[in-house]
Amino acid sequence: MKKWNISVYHPAILIGIVILVLAGGCVTDSVSPPATGTPADTPTLPPGHQPLSTITATPYPTQIPAASSPQFTPDPITGCPMNPLVPEPVDTSIPVRDPMPAIRYSFNRSESGRTIVLEKGDVVEINLGYASGQPFQWIVQGSGCGIELLNAGAYSSGGDFWNNTGNYRARYRAVSSGTSVLNGKLVLTPEESGMLTFNLTVIVK
Repeated sequence: MKKWNISVYHPAILIGIVILVLAGGCVTDSVSPPATGTPADTPTLPPGHQPLSTITATPYPTQIPAASSPQFTPDPITGCPMNPLVPEPVDTSIPVRDPMPAIRYSFNRSESGRTIVLEKGDVVEINLGYASGQPFQWIVQGSGCGIELLNAGAYSSGGDFWNNTGNYRARYRAVSSGTSVLNGKLVLTPEESGMLTFNLTVIVK
């Protein structure tokens, strides 16, 4: 009886071993082999360098256009640039209140708007009055070419505070062919348009 029991269990044990072997082979076959290859290199930064993720692209600088020269409207007859300016006196040897030789024309404010013709060497004089006891001043600008400012300035003709007459005088000499325009204004500050004005056009042949 004992011998029969052993023979009965032997085939069952063998069958179980065979099943385990087959099952183990299936599991082994289904496992993928480990991947092979060189891992990607991680970039290294020098000490103190900010992370790459925080670096933004620097915009390309746009080209700065070159500054253009100022453009002035030329006189249609002479081609002189008519840019307004306050000329600097070139001859201060004769005080403005003293007579000057070679003066061909002498104008005051009542003759504003005139046009005159000069020969080279001629001198034109303008005399503009004002109340010298008040804080006003004459400013005269010249535009164009053909004349130069000899001297200019203000002086008083005397009198008391209420009747003191001030005078602004400027003398210009014709030096070359061209056309010039003289514009004067009586102002408290140069930015004002002027309480009184004066205009003279000078043509030099």
